[in-house]
Amino acid sequence: MVVGASERVPKRISLQGKLKYKDARVRDIWTLVQSGTGVVYKLPAQPLDLTGYPIPATNIVTLDCTPDSEMGTGCTNISRAQVSPAAGPVARVNIDITLRLLVMVVSYTASSSCGDRASADVADVRDAYTNELGYMNFLRNCSYGQATYSNVTVISTPVPCTRSLELCDEENIAFTARMSATIMYGSAFVSSYSRYTYVVPYGLLSTCGWVGLAELPGTQTWYTPDGDGIFNKGTVLQESLHNFGLYHAWRNGTEYQDNSTSMGWGNSCPSAPELWRLGWASPLAQLNSSTLPPKTFKTYTLPATYATSQGNMLRIQPDWLSKRNYTKNLYLALRMQGGGDRDLLDEFDGKVSVHEVNKTIDNVMTAVDPRFSLYGTINASTSLDMPSYKLRVISSALVSSAITVQICRYERLPKECVDAS
Repeated sequence: MVVGASERVPKRISLQGKLKYKDARVRDIWTLVQSGTGVVYKLPAQPLDLTGYPIPATNIVTLDCTPDSEMGTGCTNISRAQVSPAAGPVARVNIDITLRLLVMVVSYTASSSCGDRASADVADVRDAYTNELGYMNFLRNCSYGQATYSNVTVISTPVPCTRSLELCDEENIAFTARMSATIMYGSAFVSSYSRYTYVVPYGLLSTCGWVGLAELPGTQTWYTPDGDGIFNKGTVLQESLHNFGLYHAWRNGTEYQDNSTSMGWGNSCPSAPELWRLGWASPLAQLNSSTLPPKTFKTYTLPATYATSQGNMLRIQPDWLSKRNYTKNLYLALRMQGGGDRDLLDEFDGKVSVHEVNKTIDNVMTAVDPRFSLYGTINASTSLDMPSYKLRVISSALVSSAITVQICRYERLPKECVDAS
């Protein structure tokens, strides 16, 4: 009996291919696209290299897979992963990116396996992208015109219902939708696009477990057909920016809780460190022990981030701290309602947002999560002491869409800083 049972255990197979990551808010989805065949294998978790370090997405990976006995393209266990490191996102300031997006509104037709399912109205989805305040305009404003859609095409893609589709297998949804589009419009039409979006049918929310899903980085996004999915500007921008390699925003140690950005629960443009990582904006100054002398205030006038991409933040590398204590960089930026930030929450309007970022990742732009985290905000005409960074910041009154801030670093106590008045 024991021998017979062991004979049914699937043998390990060796796989090589491109590692892909999808963020589904409620869980992480890791897959490997096999080189040569294009077969997608679902992995149980993010692979670790031989030293135990997590392997970032987009790498070409070789690993051992124990196949799932019920799903041949699933791995119940992975081991011995080896990788060629991938470069992280690189600043792309002043380099325009033009996207061609094909949105496939997927519906299911009845089959012997399962019944039909309707989906969102194609005209409504098209309007969400193309109206005056739609997603095309939102991306253009947030990127200062550096990332734009040259074409957004929305089509209906009915596919026969299968058990896999009913279980919200996102890779199968994408494959069958693109096959349907190819049959209707031809392969040249489908391949002419650089981004692909899939709107799933109604009634799958609890099965899917997400309202938005994206490859990080990649070219594909998935949405539910409702006000939290495809008809939510924050959800759509977040998933679109995942394709650019951007991770979620944090606050108080909790993922998603920075509501000043679409990378959290907001409906506004990226925060200062996110804009810097995307390459869409540049700092007014970069401060460190060489450029910020101790016990002396330096003065800077920050424009609102929505108004300009040039010099709209302060990037601080507090290397005056000990090696043990210097673990994060800081970003200061004025946020105001306007442009792409027209829906910025009142909590952040007219205030300087302060963000923390993992300094090791931020300094070399590696392709892992730098953990953008909101430290707090500074109201106009107030001051903030940050003892863990030995920094003191004093803000002036707002003048139109700009604010003046004075920054001083101290060695022991804030009173060491000379009065900035």
